[in-house]
Amino acid sequence: MLTSKEIIERTGISRATLNNYIASGLVPRPQVLPPGPRDGAAPRIGYFPDDTIARIEVIQRLKREGWTISRIAEHLSAHPPAAPESPVTPASAPIASLPIASAPARVPAAALAAPAPASPIDPALRLWLPQGRGAAYLVDHGLRIVWANDDARASGLSPLAGVTREGAGSILPHLLAVDAAGGRDALLRFHLEMARQRSAAAGDLLRDLPQHHAAAVENVYREVRDQEPRLVSHLRIPGSAAAPARLVYAVQFRDGVLFVYGALAEEAPSAPAPQAAPALTPVAVLVATLQEAHALWVRLTAQEYFELLNEIWAELDRIFRRHGGVRGTQSGEVLVCYFLPAGGGSYLWNALLAAQQSRDALRQVSRRWKQRKSWDVELSMNVGLDEGQEWIGGMGPAEQGSLRVLGDAADRAEQLSRASRLGAILVTRSFLGKVAPEELRRVTYGVPATDGSDGRVLFTFGRLADIAPASPVSGRFADLAVAELLDLQFPHNEPAPRGGA
Repeated sequence: MLTSKEIIERTGISRATLNNYIASGLVPRPQVLPPGPRDGAAPRIGYFPDDTIARIEVIQRLKREGWTISRIAEHLSAHPPAAPESPVTPASAPIASLPIASAPARVPAAALAAPAPASPIDPALRLWLPQGRGAAYLVDHGLRIVWANDDARASGLSPLAGVTREGAGSILPHLLAVDAAGGRDALLRFHLEMARQRSAAAGDLLRDLPQHHAAAVENVYREVRDQEPRLVSHLRIPGSAAAPARLVYAVQFRDGVLFVYGALAEEAPSAPAPQAAPALTPVAVLVATLQEAHALWVRLTAQEYFELLNEIWAELDRIFRRHGGVRGTQSGEVLVCYFLPAGGGSYLWNALLAAQQSRDALRQVSRRWKQRKSWDVELSMNVGLDEGQEWIGGMGPAEQGSLRVLGDAADRAEQLSRASRLGAILVTRSFLGKVAPEELRRVTYGVPATDGSDGRVLFTFGRLADIAPASPVSGRFADLAVAELLDLQFPHNEPAPRGGA
């Protein structure tokens, strides 16, 4: 039996990577037992099977060779790590370059038949969203359709409109058949971004396509940048004469990606408003990340998961707006808010208030879901706060774009949020150093004690790498001076706001 410490030391992986392997089913969950004589004074320790080292070595090797997580899981369930099979990478012939704009508006029917048999489309499947039913389909790691519901084959929102079960195969020919004005390029790139997140090999994606289509798709896939995996992503497609406005969600399953389409109500078209010019301004950046969202997805139905996220974002949005915050780009389990020196009160103090009340609001949401689900899961929103003199401007068309801050402050706040755990609010020394003295006297902050207890050393700072040793911290931010926001106090004539009220 092996402890997590032994596994990390012998394999060189991080604790976060080990946790991800456990959540994905690649490594079995540890058996919690009393500690052995060599394992210290901890009351309980998790022990892993003796073959875990070999299993992780197989996982790492297959990942280097381009295997997806779902494919690795299937391989390990069929072949014990003591005798792993050598992976076979699908071969792909060289493909000539062809710009995506040259793809035909409609793909010949013969191109829609996949050489490899696809799983049947399930006409009974339904995915219920708050605004009603939505067209939905699931694709595997190679973007081949696993199933789709009736709405996906009947709704004009979906690229599968009019497709029979026999013509399922890869989703890519259907995306190429979408009218260019109807969002073809955006849809194709969005699907390929999801495939990139799952480390799909180009040969696996292209093997069902005619050569001229494969060349077009390969060009786009090469341009897609590696992104940090997100459980939920979304794409907005404006309306046109070819198709109505759509909102497309992509949800990462263990065995594939679920795409859900919903209609967007749009106002009558008008002349585009001019986009505001970028401006250099003082700004406080708050980044909030829902902890272990992947584990929540496993425990909830799709409907419940979306309902939980919508409830959380509604609570936080109310708090941000109350304190003059401006929402930035939201992506799945991560939410960004900016506080600017305008209106009443200090923008730095407003950011601190919003952070503390967001933590309190999540505790209330957590209590409600504990009662609803009869579980012991504690929902946590991990928050990072920083400030700076940064460039701020709109991204995308003025009528649809979102506000974005570019600079070190945004990067540092995001790193703090990802390094935080259990609902902690991490704030930089630079941030607190610019808070007005009369407001700073109301702030209690500190760092974890070094004696192994749960105590805090108050009114001091520490290196981010030391405060969050269990989290992967980029070397660029390792020496950042930070502290945990513990409490805010209010004058007697100013009652502390209640989170989520």
